[in-house]
Amino acid sequence: MRTMLTTALTVCCMTVAFAQEHTRSQGTPCADECARDHATSHAGTALIDAKLVTENEFVQVFRMSVPARSGTPMHDVSPRVVIWLSDAHFVDHFADGTTKEETRKAGDVEWVPARRHAGQNLSDSPMEFIAVVVRAASAGGHRPAHR
Repeated sequence: MRTMLTTALTVCCMTVAFAQEHTRSQGTPCADECARDHATSHAGTALIDAKLVTENEFVQVFRMSVPARSGTPMHDVSPRVVIWLSDAHFVDHFADGTTKEETRKAGDVEWVPARRHAGQNLSDSPMEFIAVVVRAASAGGHRPAHR
C-alpha cells in the first residue's frame, strides 16, 4: 500500500512539474470560473479557499482549503487525483441522499471519480488538499515520450 501511494504521489508531482513547464501564458475562462466558483460563499457554508496553482492543456492544479467545521454546497466534481496536505475528518453528502463519513491522513493520495456531492469538515482544523484535474489531451497535442 505504501509503495502504491508513493508511486501515485510521484506521478502527481511529475504531472505538476510537467504542467508548470508547459503552462500557457494566458489563463482560460474555465480555470478562472472554476477558481471563482470554489471561492464563493453559499448559504450555510463558509468561504472555501481555492487557488489555481497552475494549468495547461493537460491539467489544472488547485490548492483547496475548507475551514474548520464548515462545508461546501452540493456541486459536481470532475475526475481528479487528490493529495491530502492535512489530516481530515469529513462527511460527504451525495445527490441520492446517502452520506459517508471519511478520514484521511496528510500524505494520502487518492483518485476521486466524477460525482455530485456536498462536503462537511467535521474537524477543528482546516481541511487542505491539492486537486489535480486531468484534462482530455487536445488532438495533435504534445504527448510525453515513453521510456
